[in-house]
Amino acid sequence: MTKTGRGWSQASQMKPAAEYDIRYGSGLLKTESSDWPPYLMVSTPTAYRTAQPYLSKPPTGVAHAMWLDSKHQKEISESLPDDAELVVGLGGGRALDVSKFVALDKDLPLIMVPTIVSTGAIIHGVVAKWDGRKIVGTLDDWPWVDCDHVLVDDDLILEAPYYLNTAGLGDILCGYAAPAEWCWRSKNGLGPPCDEAVIAEVLSHHEEIAQGFEATLDTQGNLTGNSVRHIMKSMQERDSRWIQRPEAESGDHAFWLALEEKHNTSYIHGEMVAFGATVIAWQCNEQPEILTDRLDRCKVRRRPTEIGLSREELRAGLEFMPNYMEKKDANTILRHQPITASQFDRLWEFLETS
Repeated sequence: MTKTGRGWSQASQMKPAAEYDIRYGSGLLKTESSDWPPYLMVSTPTAYRTAQPYLSKPPTGVAHAMWLDSKHQKEISESLPDDAELVVGLGGGRALDVSKFVALDKDLPLIMVPTIVSTGAIIHGVVAKWDGRKIVGTLDDWPWVDCDHVLVDDDLILEAPYYLNTAGLGDILCGYAAPAEWCWRSKNGLGPPCDEAVIAEVLSHHEEIAQGFEATLDTQGNLTGNSVRHIMKSMQERDSRWIQRPEAESGDHAFWLALEEKHNTSYIHGEMVAFGATVIAWQCNEQPEILTDRLDRCKVRRRPTEIGLSREELRAGLEFMPNYMEKKDANTILRHQPITASQFDRLWEFLETS
């Protein structure tokens, strides 16, 4: 196994998601781990405990990523021994991101083993810099590591609660916010006309994802190994199907970051960006029910009380949004047309009852 591309900056040079080597199978972790050299594992307590029966041999060192603060990532790396030959990231996005930092810091190859398919961290080499819960800098300021490969063991992933896996589809379907904001700006003279063909292609892709996911469920509506593959492959192709045009800028991911900063807590990424896209589509008056229907069909939790957000927390977060978006120079309706007073009451009713 050889070291792949990496660097302490210029993360724009990382390998595209479409080029990732992703290996699928039942019992794959048990088989592959039997051939690993002495390795370090970066995980979280629940993920490591769940995965232990699937490992053929234990790591020479284990560290648990508690959060993404960059100082914490450095402490994790320094706590691990220096005599290993491989780093394995095992868990969700937090553990996988920290494993990239450790692989870079110790100059070792990296294998990533997701225990949930909930985030683009699985198919991106970037390691954002964090100061507490605030992201610092931009893509070209951040370190990055291309992993050797991703190991997707269906049995391991299906042990997780369903919503931790379907959140991965939320991280794709949140792309509905881009055409919604683009259309809103165009209708209000704040930007160029919409490209209807581009928007139609994105919405058609989202519908393909929803239909494809529904076809993978068993007769009781439960996720299967095919569901895991569908979510993973949909995330892998997301970057090439995303609207990558400045006039389609949207605030769905900034919405998630603003809430985490305001409330000093962590949310499930895919759920929260999909929720943010729903709020944006509602405020833009761009058929939010299309998005909520697809989220429901993809079993993505989307109501505030389901995803751990109270009425007052959402209200406070939305009041925080305009200044946050202005500081981040985010061109979103949440900056230009805040949701307040009776409008918030109508939004809450829609989010909870639609």
